Amino acid sequence: SRPMSQTDMWQQIRRFGLVGILATAVHMSTGSTLIHFSVAPRTANPVAFAVAFCISFAGHFGYCFAGSGAPIWCAADRFALVAIAGFVVNQSILVILLSSGRLTPFPSLFVSTCFAATVVFLMSKFWAFRNRDLRPDQLRNPS
Repeated sequence: SRPMSQTDMWQQIRRFGLVGILATAVHMSTGSTLIHFSVAPRTANPVAFAVAFCISFAGHFGYCFAGSGAPIWCAADRFALVAIAGFVVNQSILVILLSSGRLTPFPSLFVSTCFAATVVFLMSKFWAFRNRDLRPDQLRNPS
């Protein structure tokens, strides 16, 4: 495949940003809604994460990196690890902020989710959806 042009790169960044904004909005709205209905933030956040993960993977695989050539099972495995790492960052920051008493639940959720989104972007761009990093054993038949 040909090298990515600067225009293609900006298009990919824009698409990643749009999907990320959508997934973050889904995460935030799901988490906020659950908190509003008296679900503890430490419980609401994992539920919100799971919903946002589905939106995020579908968007990144099918829209942002559709031409990468990475097999779906490999990208899904890698992105699951990326998302879990992002969630651990998110949940850790959320717990720290809540425990400090400096922020209320809603701003704490916002800060932790935005920071985690940055981590997920970097790991996705440079690892999860990169086809050239595939090892021969990862090119398995999914059946």
